[in-house]
Amino acid sequence: MLVTKKLKGKEYYYSFLSYFLINKSKSFSKYIGSKKPSTSQFEAIEDKFRDELISKLSGKNYSADFISKDDLIKTLLFRDAFDKKFASLSPARKRKFEVDRTILFTLTTLTTEDVDVSLNDVKEAFGKELNFSLRERISKNMLQAIDSIRLGKKFDKNYLLELHNKAMSEFETKTPGKLRDKQVYLHKRDEKHPLSIEIAYRPPHHNKVPDLLDGFVKWYNETTLGPIEKASLAHFKLYSIHPFLDGNKRVCRLVFNKVLLDEAFPLLNISEKKEAYFEALINSVEKNDPKALVEFTLKEYFRQVKEFLKSD
Repeated sequence: MLVTKKLKGKEYYYSFLSYFLINKSKSFSKYIGSKKPSTSQFEAIEDKFRDELISKLSGKNYSADFISKDDLIKTLLFRDAFDKKFASLSPARKRKFEVDRTILFTLTTLTTEDVDVSLNDVKEAFGKELNFSLRERISKNMLQAIDSIRLGKKFDKNYLLELHNKAMSEFETKTPGKLRDKQVYLHKRDEKHPLSIEIAYRPPHHNKVPDLLDGFVKWYNETTLGPIEKASLAHFKLYSIHPFLDGNKRVCRLVFNKVLLDEAFPLLNISEKKEAYFEALINSVEKNDPKALVEFTLKEYFRQVKEFLKSD
């Protein structure tokens, strides 16, 4: 908004941007001059001011396509608020938070796909290195995949195959670490159709997958989108390609969080709201428009960070 300040009877103009976090606002102002700008001039000034804020808060020139620059700025402010609170915790509480978050993500991302593991299975798998039951081994594989996305490794096709191999190594009939060699069909559960119904999107022929993945990797490494939007688009694009016989959503959620972790954002349990997550993903894929998934992700990011900021 345009703000006018008077000093010794003379008017001076400022661009003023304000963002509400939880119980307070974070405001920024920029001096424009003593001449009131026209509407179009002010819009250009304010847009440039937003770009400057994005660069100041992130150290990068992030762009935004499906979210506003104001929402992008808010994601960065929420990240900073998250980091500030996390830094204030004792080492023991930091460790507990990270462990609990990892365990919950592991449980959720597996049970979202109806994998038969329990919270106790994941906890047991987290705490040991030998003598696993099958359910603990499945849990351990996902925990190791999460460890992998925290390492900041370069993203390429081989990394993606390694990630799938880690997450799916106990599902040998699903060819872990290998691209699919047949057509797959996407279904969703429906109470009126117990065997599920095919959604209005069919993944590309398996012969096209290698080239499509090359294009995806190129986009992943070159896009300037902000982290929340890039993570959402990465999930959408990779799921649309559907490079594996099974485990596609699991790998998508791992890649989604690799984007966030590489950009110093917190791990986001994107499938915590399972039905809303599925609805946003299917809606986006059927319409070939990632907007629904981006908007859901943005909402979940704010919700989960707020939950942490409000916690004792």
